[in-house]
Amino acid sequence: MRDTGAALAVAMLVVLAPVPAAAQETGKPMTIRLEPKAMDGIDMGKAVVVKGLAGPTPQRFLLDGISYMNPVGVVVRPVETGDEIALAVTKYAWNQPLREGATDRDPLRFLFRTEGEFQVSVSAEDAGTPYRLLVWVGDETKPDFAPVVVEASAYDGDGGGGGFPWLWGLVGLLALAVVAMAVLLMRRKRA
Repeated sequence: MRDTGAALAVAMLVVLAPVPAAAQETGKPMTIRLEPKAMDGIDMGKAVVVKGLAGPTPQRFLLDGISYMNPVGVVVRPVETGDEIALAVTKYAWNQPLREGATDRDPLRFLFRTEGEFQVSVSAEDAGTPYRLLVWVGDETKPDFAPVVVEASAYDGDGGGGGFPWLWGLVGLLALAVVAMAVLLMRRKRA
């Protein structure tokens, strides 16, 4: 029984091993999961730097586990001035970028917030175009909310909290008029 399981495991490794290499050879883009970590020089948040060579087949990167309370920054720049690098940021489908742009000199920056995961795609017209990609995920922001309930001693108002006095007087007069009308109608029916 053990020999059969071991043989099956070895057979699966042999069959499945060439799949990633075949995908690279045919020019299909592969997705690389990035994990930001604390870096020297970055006081708040975590970052990851990618040094790569872009080409017509996009290089795709995935980041997950992002909270909406985390600010996110994605920056790409070419190593050599004049080399054009394209950047696309997507949420669900790779072919539907939410933000995209290209640069041939200055860094291209996208700042945003998202929940869950997002993808980054880097490409260039010429194969072997060197680039640098920085993905920064900031620390979770904690907004200061004012308290919903205020103690009576901390309240600066008149302390009554009953609304307008004339409004209550008007309500009382209307109630008295309704009672008087009801009494008059009851006396008429008896007679």
